[in-house]
Amino acid sequence: MIAKTFVPALLIAASVPVYAAPANLAAIQAYAEKALTQCPDSHMTVEPINQPGPSGFIAFRVTHTSSDKTCGRQTYLLYSPSTNQVIIGTVIGLPLDNRSPQERVALTASELLKTTLNVSVAAFPLPDGLHAVSMTKQTPWGPFSYRAFMDASTRFLIVGSRGNLYVDPGTTLVESIGIEHAVRRGNPKARLKILELSDFECPTCARAHKEVEPIIARNLSKIDYYRLDLPLFEHHEWALPAALGARAIAKVAPAKYWAYVNFIFPNQDAIGKSKSFEETLQNFCEDHDIDWKKVEKIYRSPAERTALLDQISRAFDNGINSTPTYIVNGQIIGFGPSGSFTIAAIKKALGVK
Repeated sequence: MIAKTFVPALLIAASVPVYAAPANLAAIQAYAEKALTQCPDSHMTVEPINQPGPSGFIAFRVTHTSSDKTCGRQTYLLYSPSTNQVIIGTVIGLPLDNRSPQERVALTASELLKTTLNVSVAAFPLPDGLHAVSMTKQTPWGPFSYRAFMDASTRFLIVGSRGNLYVDPGTTLVESIGIEHAVRRGNPKARLKILELSDFECPTCARAHKEVEPIIARNLSKIDYYRLDLPLFEHHEWALPAALGARAIAKVAPAKYWAYVNFIFPNQDAIGKSKSFEETLQNFCEDHDIDWKKVEKIYRSPAERTALLDQISRAFDNGINSTPTYIVNGQIIGFGPSGSFTIAAIKKALGVK
């Protein structure tokens, strides 16, 4: 099964009134098709909603269906005619009362996620009067933040990815996720760029790795390949420590990073039965002549843990909350139960059978 976080609880499309006006529907449709996940037998409709909503935006309901029931979604697309800003995600109505916007967001988001959130609203506005919102909860690994926007009217909370109608959403996506923090291999001049986001404890990720890795290894001269950790720590006990281990090895012994990846995925069962993940990591380092003391220092670093949690938050900001996720030339490809659609897409992009 594809592992997912609890984030969809906040991302369930709410029935929110929004208004419609003339817009470049062809451009909006094209943007939505590139911005949302590519699924088998996809069909997408983009329909204006004829009621008032977030200030300054024209709103559309996007319905994306697929023969793969794990792919596709119904969501909202907000478009600003004055700035060409586009947000795709969820629109949540806030209660109308005398409390501050911060208090109203905290109440609403905490109820949706069924946990206490500390909320901050940025004082200085973004384009179209949006205000950035940070909603933070405490976890065993430290503070974890969900990010959103409040519209100029302070009546709506908007959770979603933000871009510009006339900028390739794939470019916006990889920049927003923070591809510069990924570990890369292959040919930096290749036209084909693939970004993998995966969780070391996710069984589907292990199956994906078994299928995809040989294809990548045979075709490295044709691919600019990147990997980012997306440990779904609410579900997986040792996923985040494994990701911290990967970050440490990438800094101490970068040549051994992919050996670590190739070791972890096929040994998930044994790792799950081990005394602790730290023991597994130390054994790997000693077996591969990696300086354990240097790795341990980074592995235990609060700053590294904070950076990893921020990386996870960036993925969630862009609607990526399941693993594995593959982004091929800026297009998210739905992995599905078997992975056949993603594997076929990668092979097609490579021109191999």
